[in-house]
Amino acid sequence: MLPEDVVNLGLKLGANDVVCEIIDTTTRQVKFVNNVIVVNKLWKEEVMNIFLSWRKRVISSSIQSNVDVKKFLKKMLKAAKLSKPKEDYYGIAEGPFKYRQIEDSYDKKIEKLNGKEVELTREAIEASLKNADRCSGVLYTNCWKTELASSNSVKAKDKGTSISLSIRSFTEDSSGHSVSVSRKLSKFEPRKAGEESSRLAKESRKPKKGKAGRYDVIFHPLVMANLLDYMSYGFSAFEVDAGTSFLIDKLGKKVANKIVTIEDDGRMKNGFGARKFDEEGRPTQRTKIIENGILKNYLHNTSTAKKFKVKPTANAGIIYPQPWNLILKNGNSNLEEMISEVKDGLYVTNTWYTRFSNYRTGDFSTIPRDAIFRIKNGEIVGAVRGIRISDNMLRILKNIVEISKERKQIYWWEVNVPVLTGYVLVNNVNVTSSVK
Repeated sequence: MLPEDVVNLGLKLGANDVVCEIIDTTTRQVKFVNNVIVVNKLWKEEVMNIFLSWRKRVISSSIQSNVDVKKFLKKMLKAAKLSKPKEDYYGIAEGPFKYRQIEDSYDKKIEKLNGKEVELTREAIEASLKNADRCSGVLYTNCWKTELASSNSVKAKDKGTSISLSIRSFTEDSSGHSVSVSRKLSKFEPRKAGEESSRLAKESRKPKKGKAGRYDVIFHPLVMANLLDYMSYGFSAFEVDAGTSFLIDKLGKKVANKIVTIEDDGRMKNGFGARKFDEEGRPTQRTKIIENGILKNYLHNTSTAKKFKVKPTANAGIIYPQPWNLILKNGNSNLEEMISEVKDGLYVTNTWYTRFSNYRTGDFSTIPRDAIFRIKNGEIVGAVRGIRISDNMLRILKNIVEISKERKQIYWWEVNVPVLTGYVLVNNVNVTSSVK
């Protein structure tokens, strides 16, 4: 069944608005543990995402392709009719639209790897073992085709490929982590990721217990991407309207250092989250969120844009606007220069368990893991362990003092929104102890 058939059937059953997107995906996973490949599997999946509204009552769901669609639509409508009206629902994008191809979003070479993913994984393992005792991680390839139709004259098609690697390297008492992600095989660098993870592990041997205090901290791209990913909830107009964003009432105001510019770009070249259209079928675009420290825009779908009396930013989620690729504008520094400028600080290369203690204010904590380096008087003097960063997202943004020229695209299970970012130096970061 085609998306337009589902839309027509939904309208026939009584729905006011219907959007259907069918996504056909082929995924391969190569997982390795302690230098040994333990999983090598391929699976295919066809998912149908359906949204419909009835008299301002909205509902969305996903089903597999083998489900009775008519019966499922009837259940969705029944559930919608039992719900309360969503008074701030103002419909979906009005088509038709024209779509442009996104550069470096599809690569036939990834689609035709035919098992060569194992060789690429072994490259990363071999590179890791030059400095580390062992390594573990996972490599994924994805190839997908998608078709979308709506009751507002939208018909859209897209296809894409991606390849990603996450690798951790270990010595007896230390570890390092690195990733490589790309939409094109030629820009995928498994060996470089293996080398970086093992180098970080080697250089952070014999860590000592870290001390609580306030430090100038250099965030590796893995860390800054993690923070921007968690910040991104606050960029959504849905969260602003719900009263849970730390950026409420801050449009046009300074929310970061003037060197900070953050964009969302659904059309980013080789962007891991790049796509031709959002979930309403509106062509994706580039949107400035923060420019030179000033908050310029929230991210909108059709309904939030009408409520806020602005133009949509092509970030639907029909219910919840969301970013596609976050980009932190690069600066002029490099990592070595940043280290040389820090008198009393840390260089943190990875974090996990980032959690908010207060979404409205932006208070959060996160636990650094893998290589954490101590910096004194412009030099790395050893490694530390057992610390936690407990601070505030707005304070982090305002205390950014340097951003590297070099940037890296980050995506892994701790970073759900792809982020392009460099190394970032943040002053006066609050560090506490994570263990006794």
